[in-house]
Amino acid sequence: MLLVQWLFIYKEKVTLNGAVFEAVRAGALNHGSPEAMKDALAQGMMPLFMEADTDAPDVADVATAYAKARAYVAVGSDIIILNPTPAVFNKFKQQRKYKGVGTLYEIPNDNLMYRSSAAVRVYDDVKINIQDANLLQIEVNWCKRLEVPIANWVIGEILTLKNVDPNPLSDNYVNYIPGQEQLKCNALAAAAGNTQNGQTDYYITLKSYALIRMQSPFRM
Repeated sequence: MLLVQWLFIYKEKVTLNGAVFEAVRAGALNHGSPEAMKDALAQGMMPLFMEADTDAPDVADVATAYAKARAYVAVGSDIIILNPTPAVFNKFKQQRKYKGVGTLYEIPNDNLMYRSSAAVRVYDDVKINIQDANLLQIEVNWCKRLEVPIANWVIGEILTLKNVDPNPLSDNYVNYIPGQEQLKCNALAAAAGNTQNGQTDYYITLKSYALIRMQSPFRM
């Protein structure tokens, strides 16, 4: 049962990897928009929410799967922009005026190959250039529900450990302490309540990264 559960986790992780690439690509095309990335992530994760038992789902099936995926993205995932950070944005931003839009601040994206590649100090010893500032990197944390009986309880009990102590001499010593991402998934499980058969829901955090060059000026 543990093996079957890990196979389900692996399947969802592979799906997540593809969806995260679609999300970062959407961000690159839409000025780093978090909403555009959330929408693309939901579209990429739609196969997990498809209930139609057919190779040719109709429009209603697709719309239902998208609605469920979009709702789950809102509560069961986090998209974190690792680059450009606010410090990077403030260092490289320029003021631009657009007809019908007004004045915006953005990291310039045009003619990168002709711009200076000299590294600029952002903070402390961190130095990057304008080309690196145009690399959009994101991290996505996804809460995956454990569904295999017994295996979900075994894994879930470890993921929800409380009062653990990192001191090997302590009676409460456990060589695992849930991180912030897993704690959020634990909170999601608590909010979800119990399944229909009375068993407690457990979730495990899946993490994926993607990196791509901006295809539009980054805005914040």
